Amino acid sequence: MTSTFVRPRLGWYLLLDGGLLALAALATSEEAHAAASDVVPLPPRPALQRLLAGAVLLHLVEAVAARRLARRHGLPAGRWARQTFVVGFPSLLALRRTIAA
Repeated sequence: MTSTFVRPRLGWYLLLDGGLLALAALATSEEAHAAASDVVPLPPRPALQRLLAGAVLLHLVEAVAARRLARRHGLPAGRWARQTFVVGFPSLLALRRTIAA
């Protein structure tokens, strides 16, 4: 029997959520942005804030899509939605593989 819930590999969480955490720090903290800007060129904080808002919105849309898709196929919709909100497209890929199996 195929599992009804699958987690993407840990590397996806580290890469994507680590990137989002770094973006959040740079977008919300003047000190973090100034320190990082001394090392690498960065866009201004307002641009990073818009990028962060867009990423959160994208993850929300992906989570809604995952919830609908999982529900349609009799899978645990809440778990798939929460996971997809956290990690994004790797969760959607895992959901599609689960449905195909």
